[in-house]
Amino acid sequence: MYETLTHRKLRCLFVLLFSLSSLTYSPLFSQSYKAKLAGRVTSNWTGEGLVGVNVYIPSLKKGTITDANGNYEITIPLGTFVIEYSRVGLGKQEAKIDFLKDRTLNLEMSEKTLELDEFVIYSEKADANVKSLDVGKNSLSIEKINSLPSFMGEPDVIKSLMLLPGVSTVGEGSSGFNVRGGGIDQNLVLQDGGLLFNSSHVFGFFSSFNPLVVKNATLYKSGIPSSYGGRLSSLLDVELRDGSYRKYNVSGGVGLVSSKLALDGPIIKDKISVLLGGRVFYTDWLLKRVNNIDVKNSSASFQDFNAKVSYLVNDNCQISYSGYLSGDGFSFASDTTFSWQTANHVLKWNQMFSEKISLNTTALIGKYSYQIENESTVNDFRIESEIEYKSLKSSLVYKLGESNTLNFGFETLLYDFSPGERKPLSTSSPVEAKSIEKERSLESSIFLEDQIKINNKLSIRPGIRFSRFDNFGAGSDFIYGVGDSKNNANIIDTVYYDKGETIASYQGFEPRVVLNYTIDDFNSIKMSYNRTRQYLHLISNTAAATPTDFWKTSNKYIKPEIGDQYSIGFFRNWSNNAIESSVELYRKKADNILDYKDGAVLLMNENIESELIPGSSEAYGVEIFVNKKIGLTTGWISYTYSRTYRTVSGEYDDEKINLGNRYPANYDKPHDITMAINHKFSPIVEVGTNFTYSTGRPLTVPLSAYNVANLTGVANFSLRNQDRIPDYYRLDVSMTIKSKPRINRKWDYSWTFSIYNLLGRRNAYSVFFINKLGVPPKAYKLSVLGHAFPSLTFNFNF
Repeated sequence: MYETLTHRKLRCLFVLLFSLSSLTYSPLFSQSYKAKLAGRVTSNWTGEGLVGVNVYIPSLKKGTITDANGNYEITIPLGTFVIEYSRVGLGKQEAKIDFLKDRTLNLEMSEKTLELDEFVIYSEKADANVKSLDVGKNSLSIEKINSLPSFMGEPDVIKSLMLLPGVSTVGEGSSGFNVRGGGIDQNLVLQDGGLLFNSSHVFGFFSSFNPLVVKNATLYKSGIPSSYGGRLSSLLDVELRDGSYRKYNVSGGVGLVSSKLALDGPIIKDKISVLLGGRVFYTDWLLKRVNNIDVKNSSASFQDFNAKVSYLVNDNCQISYSGYLSGDGFSFASDTTFSWQTANHVLKWNQMFSEKISLNTTALIGKYSYQIENESTVNDFRIESEIEYKSLKSSLVYKLGESNTLNFGFETLLYDFSPGERKPLSTSSPVEAKSIEKERSLESSIFLEDQIKINNKLSIRPGIRFSRFDNFGAGSDFIYGVGDSKNNANIIDTVYYDKGETIASYQGFEPRVVLNYTIDDFNSIKMSYNRTRQYLHLISNTAAATPTDFWKTSNKYIKPEIGDQYSIGFFRNWSNNAIESSVELYRKKADNILDYKDGAVLLMNENIESELIPGSSEAYGVEIFVNKKIGLTTGWISYTYSRTYRTVSGEYDDEKINLGNRYPANYDKPHDITMAINHKFSPIVEVGTNFTYSTGRPLTVPLSAYNVANLTGVANFSLRNQDRIPDYYRLDVSMTIKSKPRINRKWDYSWTFSIYNLLGRRNAYSVFFINKLGVPPKAYKLSVLGHAFPSLTFNFNF
């Protein structure tokens, strides 16, 4: 009897001890049985999901970081643990939790006044430079963008990105940007999922992104995820913030040439928020003070407007609408007016079905259009062109395990192109009405990508994308005779297609892979390979985008561009991840790149293929980047050595450029050095400086002039792009004085004084020549901004 009781007591004691052991950390049991902790971290000030919050378990030395929507997930052993939630600028909060099964923990974080050393707000892990599967990727928060000196005091997303290695432009007054030897049309630019065909205002002096509504900007120069396609060189993804779910806010800025305003707040508290933002630009008063008579009679302006409505259906579902409208106008010497507009409407649905499965769906309707109007008393006319586009994209993210995440989905885009319509403005105008055939095309793709952590050293992200492009009628194609190049005199027939009939189709796979080998906590080697296809082409024979440029779909004669990029890099962090550095090498090759015959006529040309010549391009380079992220002094220094060449060697003599030999591309700039430094003297005073230097871009110069028939001074040009304009350099400075931070104060303000081009360098945008018979052609340098430009901006927030 005693032994039986004793055995019973021992069994009860054993069961009790076993049960207690399941509530504490034990290598025997808790390492075998694990649970998942998931949730969402939001701001108690706005209710918006917080990106970049560190979720860390000190006893396990393990953590994760919240994504763009504030969501996180981590797998840990069974037991009782203290969870730390922290982000610079928001302090740290702790929670002690018992884990016997999967748990969901949502948390609100309180804001606090920033201290001197709390300058950078991370959108990713501090060691992401080393340990992430991102190669050729740069992210800038709006806080960093605002801290950089800017033209006329307007913080600018694209100009900030141009301070990064591998990103350049042909000069001031040029729209678009070039990435690793790619053309300005080879960048996929998205704003909250909306497609932008023109990402600049006023010929590139300002970007299309209102800094008051932007959350962050991410540029992929390589390692582009398989879920994105349609462009050859890069992806620029600009994310807008949600409006506050808790309180109403007003922010704005007033400068010498532009003003901006943003309003946001709850429609239904904690459920529906709205964000409204707008900007206007006014320079007529400034142009009137220029001595040149043509400039005095010119004017330039733009307006843009953003609207975003976000609906938190529940903790696992969010629906949002984002709208964007913009308009630019520029008139030169009172008779010619250029104008262009963009309208985007984006609907997003983000749904978490479980901790493992989530769905992201985006629908888009948009339009891009431009007009040229000449009110000359002799040849008045108006030219119009537009692109209408609709798209649907959906991707499913499936977490197969803690070290394996699958992403697959589809995307389809329908384009309706109106390449050009010209009509006279009066009955007395000798200009004839003319219309270029409209085009309709469908671009469809499916994609699959798997992010795998093989072990603590090796991670890989293989992906595949399959895309197909169809060009539909109604339409027609010219048939050219054999034995000669495509030209007007060689047209022998025309083929007509009915509405909906397929004119041309192209398709192909786009394999992609990124690999990370982590040497230790502070060093890694990354490699990537990308194949991309581009079915749309920007038709322009200038180095930079102009309002006379237009987009063209691939067809029977114009084939899609196909590019391959290989890159490898060494990444190292220093001083406990306070400083990050990298050295990246890349090589790119592309086929079916379009160039133009000498003297090509592009505008309103119904057989444009006769002026275009397909060729190939080759680009290679090395990028060195050092970035200090923490401390009173932050910023980066970068150096890029790169070369970009083209080869156009057609069958006939007029289809060859440089006799079929390779030549530098218009945007080939071998050396590029940039520096962006910000220093915080106190909580209310900070200064910033940018410096950039680059080799001058290529130029084709005339060697002599001669008579032809009744013409005098006809130029005899050298081979293409064999000379260069002078080198470019510019120094910018700024000082921002903020109101003193005070607890519970409901408003704040700041003054920003900046000087763009402090040294007054007359950087050449282009060089033109005046030819006279019997004397060498004389060169003249065109400088768009040949002086220092001071500005003063008042910013407020309440």
